[in-house]
Amino acid sequence: MKRAVLLLAVVSCAPHSTTPRPVAPPPPPALHLAPLGDLVPAAGLAWIADLRPRVWFADPSLAPLLEGVLPDDLLGDVERASVGLDVRSMEEVVVAKYDKTTLLLAREVLDPVKVEIAFASRVAEVQGRAIDRRADDPRGVVVRDWGMLGKQRQAVVVFGREAAGLALGDDAPLRAAELFAEGRLKRAAPVWRAAPLDRIAALLGDAPLSAAAAGPFDAETARGLDGVLAVATGAGIAASPEGGTIRVRVAVTGGWGERSAEAREKLRASYVRVVQSGIGHLLGLAQPASEPRFAATDDSVTVDVRVDAAALLHGLADATTAPLREMMGRSLTP
Repeated sequence: MKRAVLLLAVVSCAPHSTTPRPVAPPPPPALHLAPLGDLVPAAGLAWIADLRPRVWFADPSLAPLLEGVLPDDLLGDVERASVGLDVRSMEEVVVAKYDKTTLLLAREVLDPVKVEIAFASRVAEVQGRAIDRRADDPRGVVVRDWGMLGKQRQAVVVFGREAAGLALGDDAPLRAAELFAEGRLKRAAPVWRAAPLDRIAALLGDAPLSAAAAGPFDAETARGLDGVLAVATGAGIAASPEGGTIRVRVAVTGGWGERSAEAREKLRASYVRVVQSGIGHLLGLAQPASEPRFAATDDSVTVDVRVDAAALLHGLADATTAPLREMMGRSLTP
């Protein structure tokens, strides 16, 4: 009995370990992937096109017309030439042009392995692969592959299971997109939130198709819209389906001040000339579904009009299928 009491006393007086148990680091924050425009760096941008294909193809009145503009064989060419993704199923796709790079971003539920396989079949040789971000949750993993196609460097980044990006040329914009997605680029603003296209974005509103170019424009482009682009800081166009019609808005920004009314009338004259041209008749612009509305402020001029969807898309199919095929071929090959 005495031995048991003595043993308890020794144990109770023994020093206890104060070493804290290791604490698992917190998981990284979720990737920020929507909208994709939040991943596009503003520095050096020439133009951007931002499209939500699923919105357009989900409209039963528009889907057959869109199939005419983008036939299966052309969509198949684009799918094979990019990273194996079907344009029609994408939540969002962005194409951004820089001096030395074309950046393509796509958002949809995807299989990362299939994207990497498609990229490997695209380039002559995959020169490297890196896991740029690790996470226990596969939705937070970021993987990058790169290689050469001819003399052009190309890189693909897979953002978890929700998005992928492809850089044709210098991959700096794609690396910046990674940092935006991870929330690590705190001191820079993406393209739609940075001047001059932040103002264009506000004027265009939330549309399933938006495209814009940043000024200043070169001498040839500056002659457009009866010289309105000569002093413009940016220009953009948006389109939205509205019950058998497509609403189109064009916006141009610049420091016109008291001469904004003059800029508005130049925009009106340019619009009338386009409407009365052969292409205007082909696209159904000569018989719009609503009268065009022109507006001007000290720093912007805009025009809004609704056009018949069938006339516009049939006209686009007649006018652009071959040029579009050629344009996509130039964009996706060196």
